[in-house]
Amino acid sequence: MKHHYNRQIKRYIIAVILLVLSGYITIVIKDTLDSRNPDKSLPIISVTTGYTSVPDSPRAGYEWKFGRKVVRSPFLSPPDVPLIAYDALPETPILINFSLPAQQIFVYQGEGLLTTEFTELRLNVATPQKEGVYVYKVVAQFARGTIVHYFALDVKRPHMIS
Repeated sequence: MKHHYNRQIKRYIIAVILLVLSGYITIVIKDTLDSRNPDKSLPIISVTTGYTSVPDSPRAGYEWKFGRKVVRSPFLSPPDVPLIAYDALPETPILINFSLPAQQIFVYQGEGLLTTEFTELRLNVATPQKEGVYVYKVVAQFARGTIVHYFALDVKRPHMIS
């Protein structure tokens, strides 16, 4: 009888070890596949301001950890990224979200599509009062790495038809 219980315990221990091992192998395979095509596996950004949704916020660089492997892409500046300026109203909050929760998000603002000079927006992330084209740089830090995005807004006051 005692021999039967020992055999059962051994079977349970082996089953648990195999289950843990299969889970580990699954994670390693997923990280390997994701590291080969990181653009499909990195968090996706969502940007809105007022009634405007920015449908295309190009990724301008990243450094991401896939298991033990770190994958890096070059970090680009705004002139190297194809940007479209989307219409926005002055002094309107800008909402930035990612498909995974970020640990920290830093937002910077520069004037003109070809700008390389940015000012950090600290307290409230909103469009400026002054009309013009503005480029925004978003640096998001996650547990597994950092991602940089750019987007552009054409800030204008609404024109009333009289």
